[in-house]
Amino acid sequence: MWHKSLEKNIFITNLYTEIPQLVNVRISQINIADEGDRISLIFDMPCFGDKPPKKWVASGYNTAIVQLDFFEIKEVMIKSNSRTYRGNIEIVKDENDTVLVSVIGSVEAKIKAGIGMIQSVEGYCNQL
Repeated sequence: MWHKSLEKNIFITNLYTEIPQLVNVRISQINIADEGDRISLIFDMPCFGDKPPKKWVASGYNTAIVQLDFFEIKEVMIKSNSRTYRGNIEIVKDENDTVLVSVIGSVEAKIKAGIGMIQSVEGYCNQL
């Protein structure tokens, strides 16, 4: 599963009984920072967690948004011909423990990084 290739994955594992695959997700942002040494990928989870925090339920949240940060960037490629970003996200580690990220959809991205982590998981009310 994608989350096992990332550090700080405890909260996401507590939010879902079974963590969904990242299929046709809305991608909010792809940020390149620190002179290319950090890349952030921010997206909505494909479904709301079945074990949300009480605060999220009380606030009427229906969507979880996740920020992944990647460091020690070895390679990056981003391409899009659309103004709306949706796609499938795959994250694995290779035999050298390099984190490989692939986004395929209306935006295409490939990232090779030394470290990947779940930086944040937040809830919000998406006005579907």
